[in-house]
Amino acid sequence: MSKSALAVMWRQHGLRIVFSAAVVLLIALSSWWFAFLRQAIAGQQTATLAMLDREVELAAIRAEPPARAGPLVMDRRMEIVAAGSPLQTPAHWLGDGADVRAGTPGRERRWLVQPTANYLQTLSDHFERRRAMVLGEGGLLTSLLVVVVAMLYTLSRAESRFRREMQDFLGRVTHEMKTPLAGIKAVLDTLKAGRMPADQQTALVTLALREAEREEHLIQNLLLAQRLRLPNQQFARERVALRPLLERFAAHRTETLGDAVTFDVNCAPEVAVTGDATALWTVLENLVDNAVKYGGKIIELSAIQAQDRVTLRVSDDGSGFEAHRAPDLFEPFARSQGPQVGKHGTGLGLSISRGLVERMGGTIAAHSQGLGHGAEFSVLLRSA
Repeated sequence: MSKSALAVMWRQHGLRIVFSAAVVLLIALSSWWFAFLRQAIAGQQTATLAMLDREVELAAIRAEPPARAGPLVMDRRMEIVAAGSPLQTPAHWLGDGADVRAGTPGRERRWLVQPTANYLQTLSDHFERRRAMVLGEGGLLTSLLVVVVAMLYTLSRAESRFRREMQDFLGRVTHEMKTPLAGIKAVLDTLKAGRMPADQQTALVTLALREAEREEHLIQNLLLAQRLRLPNQQFARERVALRPLLERFAAHRTETLGDAVTFDVNCAPEVAVTGDATALWTVLENLVDNAVKYGGKIIELSAIQAQDRVTLRVSDDGSGFEAHRAPDLFEPFARSQGPQVGKHGTGLGLSISRGLVERMGGTIAAHSQGLGHGAEFSVLLRSA
């Protein structure tokens, strides 16, 4: 493999390689640490018992007969028991002594020195606690390691996804900004050169204005996307009459879109909402742009009031979408499926619309019966 190919592979997968190697090393280190501590505790227990054996042996040597059953005076951790009694481990002979209690001088009885049962239980409990501590710390370390690895993996995937989305977004924004400018520039160059026939001036100037409005709407969306990222940005809460707003909007879009799209406004004159008129206009712009982008020819703008809520609907006869994808459409850079998927758009319109509606205290939802059955977006706001 050439150096250039290795360099390309490293740029593409270098972080993942380092991340995977770090995960393997952490797992190996935690496993080694866990095994080492368990072995160290077992070794310490063995050494403690060996030391205790030596102490019992020394105590048996130092004890002076005749012996009596009971705790050893010089070391209360140990006791003297008669031969044949239940023995602890370790245990050592104390020696032989005359059994004066038996009433038969000369008869001898054998005695043992051993640790008390309580002391041995204390030692056992101590090492059991040490083992439980290591087990608990090992389990906690493993859990934390799993959580950290999962978080790093999630962040790595999110960073990769964000980088891809930004590359796609910048490419689309560049195209969206250059295309209207190219049309406007062509019209202005033609006017400047005096080559535009008088009977075509109105149509071409209208086309240039349409492209300028498209550019303005794009810039407005980009500014709104940045504004929505700031938590302290507020929008007006005022009474907005919907019927006049929808009629003005339909007339405006009919002027810019021409005969390509037909608008149908269905709203009672008294219906009004509490919100921001400019934000509502932007929401309508984005929803209609989405409908046109996906093949909508007939767009219905309707509003219905029920108690203290108003439902504003934007319906079209376009390509629609699969019902289960409805929640994903409001994510940044998300796109529906269908024959128009490759058409213009930055992928921010629906996301911005959701942010604006939520800032006004409302909700927005998408509905469709499937591909080829059109789409409907409903905005629920508080009535005024």
